[in-house]
Amino acid sequence: MKTTSLPLIFFSMILLVSVACDRQKKNTAEDNVTAPAIVADSTANSAKNNEQAMKYHEKLMEYFSDDWIERESDPYLYPDYYGGSFIDNSGTFVIAVTGNQEANRLKLADILGGDDFKVETVQYSYRQMMQVMDKIDAFLADNTISQEHPVLVQFAGAYPDVMENRVKVILTGMDQAVISAFKKDISDSPLLVFEKGERPALM
Repeated sequence: MKTTSLPLIFFSMILLVSVACDRQKKNTAEDNVTAPAIVADSTANSAKNNEQAMKYHEKLMEYFSDDWIERESDPYLYPDYYGGSFIDNSGTFVIAVTGNQEANRLKLADILGGDDFKVETVQYSYRQMMQVMDKIDAFLADNTISQEHPVLVQFAGAYPDVMENRVKVILTGMDQAVISAFKKDISDSPLLVFEKGERPALM
């Protein structure tokens, strides 16, 4: 999936950045993955584009379901062709899709009532990413799992990364034993990407 070199803003499921961490069993392991801050652009054209992009995002989510805000973490809110969405540096709404790009673009233009947006093709759908997130959440919520489990000891967060079209898992240690335990006890999905990071300091 193509990206620009400057920061981009995620809009599809931005609240889910902290889903897995919110269910963290250990009080000291609160979420450390936050949504990127909006990068202001002083040009009037960019501001106008941003406003249009926000409207497109809300319209698309409402098309998926009237109660999309309550169902944001439900994988089945999202159709198979949808891979997520974000706003690029010029303020343009970008929608990631699976399958035939042109056919999906026509479908989305009909839904949004306009064609001033971009479409990029990705391998995995947002539904697939959210299904992996569900497995992570189920593991974190399972009270029968020992607090000494290597994943719980080193887990620092997880979130669906629309830009990379993967689910990122943040671990405080990247040793193979922890990654192997994660794949064995939670998921060995090809969508997973493991990164080293730290838990946030408690407020």
